[in-house]
Amino acid sequence: MSEKTVEANAEVIGETPDAPDTKDATASLVDALFDIGTAWAEYGIGYGKLALQESAKALSKTADALGKIQERLGNDKAA
Repeated sequence: MSEKTVEANAEVIGETPDAPDTKDATASLVDALFDIGTAWAEYGIGYGKLALQESAKALSKTADALGKIQERLGNDKAA
């Protein structure tokens, strides 16, 4: 391959001596992706917490209802 061909290929893929440092761009991209991932994780965990709290409330109400039924059955049996 000629030297001009190698230089032309290097320019196409951004490997020219005048090109900005790709390590900085890569680090910036990685930081942005990490921040986005962290935000989505926080969002998902928040909704998971809310779902568990609502489930706990529903189970508590169900347990109270079962307790009342148990009391009624005990009262009917004693009478």
